[in-house]
Amino acid sequence: MTAADLPMLLPPEMVPEPGALNVSTFAKPEYAKLTFTYGRVKSGGSWPVHCKWFRVRIPTGRQASALTSEPTLIRYELTVPDGKRQWAVVPDTRDPNQVVFTCSPPPNEPAAFDGTWSVQLELWGIEVNGGAGPVDIIWEESTSATGADGPFQERTGKGGVSKRDDSFYLHSFRPASVAIGRNTKATLNWEGTPHATYTMYYRKPDGTQGSSTAKDGTWTSPENLVDDSSFTLEAKMGNEVRYLTTYIKVNNPDVAVTSVAAATSDGSVSVKNTLSFQGQAGLTIPQNGGQITVYGALTATAGPAVAQGALTANGPLTANSTITAKGNVTIEAGKTLTANGSITVDPGANGYIWLKTGRLDIKDTANLNVYGTLAVTKIKSTVNGAFAVENSINQTAGSISTTGNITAGGNRVLRAGDTLRFVSHKNRYLQEGPDYGGEKEVAQTSRTLYNNARWRTQHLSSASSFVETEDDRGLLEDPKADHADTDAEV
Repeated sequence: MTAADLPMLLPPEMVPEPGALNVSTFAKPEYAKLTFTYGRVKSGGSWPVHCKWFRVRIPTGRQASALTSEPTLIRYELTVPDGKRQWAVVPDTRDPNQVVFTCSPPPNEPAAFDGTWSVQLELWGIEVNGGAGPVDIIWEESTSATGADGPFQERTGKGGVSKRDDSFYLHSFRPASVAIGRNTKATLNWEGTPHATYTMYYRKPDGTQGSSTAKDGTWTSPENLVDDSSFTLEAKMGNEVRYLTTYIKVNNPDVAVTSVAAATSDGSVSVKNTLSFQGQAGLTIPQNGGQITVYGALTATAGPAVAQGALTANGPLTANSTITAKGNVTIEAGKTLTANGSITVDPGANGYIWLKTGRLDIKDTANLNVYGTLAVTKIKSTVNGAFAVENSINQTAGSISTTGNITAGGNRVLRAGDTLRFVSHKNRYLQEGPDYGGEKEVAQTSRTLYNNARWRTQHLSSASSFVETEDDRGLLEDPKADHADTDAEV
């Protein structure tokens, strides 16, 4: 066993104040006091124990294994009982890693400790550094167990104190970046008590409040942010709770609002780029009024693509000017298209209204007026009756064709190519003359003309392809149906 390994004969009693040392913080420095008492405790051998000196070595620096980073601030005092020789205390701060306090009686006059008295070294004003952890305090002595003449041996021991961070501090809460891109995560930093419990509160993308555990002075949001958001950091330690708040700007954010108004009643709200509606979103005009004024194009997209979308009006849709449809306009089955004004089809010579199926009905109280040409391929009465023309038909070109007969005033109209027989039944002035060898009979007049003569034609056959009925052949009209006047008829 070497001298350095020898156990101490006079190990000191060390009392730290406070009992648990607290580390210093930026906001609050902490101080400690150490009291060392020599001569009350003996380790091995018997009394008396002679002592030339003893030393206390305290590690210095900012590391957790050091007690203080300010050794020159330490104050000291050695107390000796009355009637005893005075001791000297010499501090040594030359080594940056430790401060040494050497205590000794007068030179060449070793003190004899017999257990009835002691000396006390007090060190105070020790500013504890900020590193929490255990610290070893080294003791040294030069003692002899065989008398004042020695031999004296140097012996070493140590004691320990523990520094802990029981202070509660919270500061420097800030975002890593004050502005982030949309749909990215936020990172926040702070300075705080390591032993506190931290919780971060934030606004989730759906607008509800979210929270998650935070630690070690940094936190990254668990979700991507799409809107500006504030963050609140909660720190708990024992019964004490503290809060700090910060804010982050999200570039090109999603914005959810219930009302947007211009700064003045006659002002306006401008949308610099595209205004898009997603999912089931819509644009509602209040029932008590309001309007949408569009000076450019208005596009409503309600489908997966613009071409598959639709513009739907659940109420009346009013256009004070032109409505242009580049595609088809469809009226649902059972629905009505009502025009209180005029409907004009004028896209040039090729424009038309095409009725694919069904019919075009005009109420009996309404009229169909055609000021230009009405070109039809077929006109048919939709009821079991005739097609009536109340006014004149003026044919300027072409012909009128019919598969049946034409009746005027109740009488059948003669047609080109008809074969007739003239029959006299009263005072004739026309008479029949044979066309000898011919196929036709000739009607000739008599010398005497009677003003009251009456003739009737009997239709025999037609040169056309019209279909004749029994009513058209071989029957005389009833003379009684004639007019009562005496004008000649042919």
